[in-house]
Amino acid sequence: MRRTTSAVGGRSGSATELIDRVTAEQGSDAVSGTGRHRLPSRHAEAVVTTDAPPTNSMTRRLAPLAVGAVVMLVATLVATLAQPPGDPSLAAQELSNTAARTDPAQAPPATQPPPTAEPTAEPTAEPEAAAPTAQPEPTRKPEAAERKTSGAGQAAAGKSEGRSAAAAQGWTRVGGDEFNGGMSPLWSPYDSEGHAGNGRRTPDAISVENGMLVIRGDSEGNTGGMSWKEDQRFGRWEMRAKFPKGDDQYHPVLILWREGGGKENGEIDFAETTSASPDVSFFLHYGGDQKYAKKMIDITQWHNYAVEWVNGRVTGYIDGQKWFESTDGETLPPGKMHPTIQLDYFPEGGSPKATEMYVDYMRIYR
Repeated sequence: MRRTTSAVGGRSGSATELIDRVTAEQGSDAVSGTGRHRLPSRHAEAVVTTDAPPTNSMTRRLAPLAVGAVVMLVATLVATLAQPPGDPSLAAQELSNTAARTDPAQAPPATQPPPTAEPTAEPTAEPEAAAPTAQPEPTRKPEAAERKTSGAGQAAAGKSEGRSAAAAQGWTRVGGDEFNGGMSPLWSPYDSEGHAGNGRRTPDAISVENGMLVIRGDSEGNTGGMSWKEDQRFGRWEMRAKFPKGDDQYHPVLILWREGGGKENGEIDFAETTSASPDVSFFLHYGGDQKYAKKMIDITQWHNYAVEWVNGRVTGYIDGQKWFESTDGETLPPGKMHPTIQLDYFPEGGSPKATEMYVDYMRIYR
């Protein structure tokens, strides 16, 4: 804030005294030889001399106004000269504005990051240099075991969750087996003759490798299968499986099997094919008959096969998409069931070539 002229009036050597002095000086010629001083400006019109020529009335009336204008001009000049150079607050504000407009690139060197900030990026390259120490050499399997699991290793490399019916339908998981680090004790591997008395089902044909179940069939018809020990009425099951191209005498199959066994008592094959087929089928067995569906699909790739069994309905899904359904009460299972996984041998002449099937997980939902 700048000072006003009224604020200067109370200072020593004030404008009033200066005005009186100036007024006296301006009137000194008019009073020369009289020996008297001019009165303050408010009495200027009453001052007369005998030596001055006579003036008319108009001049007398205008003289005080002229003197007053001069007095005001002088007072304004004095007030301006007496005012301080500038308000500190305005100076501070101007300094602040100047600082805000300063280009950061021209800031003093002290504001720059410490010289050590740049080299800190160097240690981040260390993990790459140390990477060779993470090689899995100490855990490598013997060469024979590597040859045995080479197919399973390749299959595991392409695993992922994929699209599932459980995610699409919002099912709640309640059990199952992920085949991580071994096989659940709730599985019962078969140790008996093969399907329809052909070949043999042996526990030796079943293994868990690279986080997935592997069932193999050899050139003599020896193969494997296993069943879940827990039966239940109604539920939802989903398995992620892959059936590499092999011999069409081997049939990979994912099943819901009646606790008492037998097709006449109910059986749901929610994924059945041959190892050389371009498609997969769904079979709902009841009594001596069946309902089925077939879908063209690349069975050599990972797919999610699911079955939903609820009161009054059986539905099949592949990769979350419905592809089979029956609501006919006569076709539906009459009692509890459990899941099974099998590689069945159907001899058609000639020795079969070695074949494999893979299952990443078996999950149970409600």
